[in-house]
Amino acid sequence: MENDISQGTFFNFSVFPLIDPIEILKRCSGTNLKNLLVVINVNEESEERLEFLTKILSAAKFDIKEDILLLKLSPKEAFGFIDLQTKVTQSHPSGGINNLLVFGFEPKQFGLNVEVQKYNPFHFYKIGFLFADGLSMIENDKSLKGALWGGMKKLF
Repeated sequence: MENDISQGTFFNFSVFPLIDPIEILKRCSGTNLKNLLVVINVNEESEERLEFLTKILSAAKFDIKEDILLLKLSPKEAFGFIDLQTKVTQSHPSGGINNLLVFGFEPKQFGLNVEVQKYNPFHFYKIGFLFADGLSMIENDKSLKGALWGGMKKLF
């Protein structure tokens, strides 16, 4: 077909298959009493890293089982955060997500077209965001621990 725009450069961009928000919500653990979604890289998951994450959250007065939704995500998976926020607001007993704390991922993985500086919290759509390096990097670096703590104090 001569005028088929799908054959031209109009659609010449990367397409990211997004996971349905219902599926993301099913994969989360925790009851989300304090409306915080924490995302970690599933490739970094270990007993020691989860213990380290528990200590980080406890210092900020969050219980990993009661106060948050914990999502373990692979680097090849992506989803629309705004769609997830809408679904949580509509269907989860907690009523929503007020803050997102991300370890080891970039905003584009969550459908967010924003440039951010790690450890520097920001607000977007009335939701607080904090992006940080992976837990394995933070765990062994005192300056990154300090940067994370400083960002978390500003966010919460």
